[in-house]
Amino acid sequence: MTRVPTFAVVGVPNGGKSTLINRLTGSRVTVVHETPGVTRDRKVVETEWGGCEFKLIDTGGFDASDRSTLGGDIRAQVRAALGEADAALFVVDGRAGPLPDDYEIADVLRRAKLPTLLVANKVDDPRHEADLVAFYELGLGPPLPVSALHGTGSGDLLDELVGLAGRLLGGPAPDGGVEPETGAEIPVAIVGRPNAGKSSLLNALAGQERAIVGAEPGTTRDAIDTTVSWRGQGFRFVDTAGMRKAAKVSGVEYYAYLRSLASLDRAHVAVVAVDATVGLGELDLHIVGEATRRDCATVLAVNKSDLVTPDLSEIGGIAARKLRQRPRALAVSALTGRGLEHLLQLVTDLETRYTAHIPTGALNRALSAITEQRAMPGKGRKKLKLYYIAQYQTAPPRFAISVNDRDLVTRDFGFFVENRLRAALSFEGVPLIIDFKER
Repeated sequence: MTRVPTFAVVGVPNGGKSTLINRLTGSRVTVVHETPGVTRDRKVVETEWGGCEFKLIDTGGFDASDRSTLGGDIRAQVRAALGEADAALFVVDGRAGPLPDDYEIADVLRRAKLPTLLVANKVDDPRHEADLVAFYELGLGPPLPVSALHGTGSGDLLDELVGLAGRLLGGPAPDGGVEPETGAEIPVAIVGRPNAGKSSLLNALAGQERAIVGAEPGTTRDAIDTTVSWRGQGFRFVDTAGMRKAAKVSGVEYYAYLRSLASLDRAHVAVVAVDATVGLGELDLHIVGEATRRDCATVLAVNKSDLVTPDLSEIGGIAARKLRQRPRALAVSALTGRGLEHLLQLVTDLETRYTAHIPTGALNRALSAITEQRAMPGKGRKKLKLYYIAQYQTAPPRFAISVNDRDLVTRDFGFFVENRLRAALSFEGVPLIIDFKER
């Protein structure tokens, strides 16, 4: 294999392959037009992302029904590109669903035995991502939703390419690859009510004074990034200003509140600092709710346990009753260091589950067990039927369940499935997004 990995970009005519290459390379090196068949010869384009160099081979649209000489030549060029490549990007039309030629191309890729990334293009609206479940029938793994025209998902795709390039070269993923299991930094936001000890907790985790600590609430005004390494795993912690409900803040505190929310938007895990001397109150529940709405995994770090002994069973009970993710509660002390290693391990475990892809077989076994635990809702003589479940997104995990009629899915039943699936997969503290989709 050459030092620079090569990816063949293949797909049906007018699937957006050339537009995607232009988007990924930040150029206009390939001709783009709405007329199918503009690209005929294969074209090699070099690009770089996150310090990793690789080549993309643009190919013509693979049309098995085109029996002309030109159509045969294009298919030959596609096969030649696959022969030169180390891996393939299979671009499908995410709005049209699997086409007959998509199955043909999938068969060609399997015979070539190339590592393949399945890219669902033209997914401009996140609400349409649930419709991508049908592409699992191609047998090439989960489809990655992107919009080459608008750039949505292109950064995630480039990260996937970098990670695959690292595996192809037989080494660790280059800088920029999203590979948490190899020690990539886990983005973590430390949030909580004013004076809950967030900055003290950050300093204790970092082993140095990285944030100003004071007895007066509101000492921290900005979000501060701090990198911490523990047992080979990197963490990027963000200390934030104390959060109160938006209606109760103004002036500088209001802008600090907005920055705290922004830190949740870029975090995978939210460590919610709870003051053990105060207990778990409505404000703490509100803060966890903000983290949940921003798709963060959550853990309750009950700080100041050196002053009082927190009743973790009571706090855990409240969390299980009132918080959708049912996060774990852990006693910690920024002053003595109690529980900090346990906290780091729990954050690592949450990240593993947050970025995990569950095999479809295991998911459907869990779904089958869930359906036996409760009668299906219905209207009149019509009952809800659950056919199968598949995961089509990670970070956070997102699933689609195929049903006979979405209108039969009640809010209560949706929460029941979510809770049972969370328990079956040990996803406590991790957000689960479930879409019910008519077959």
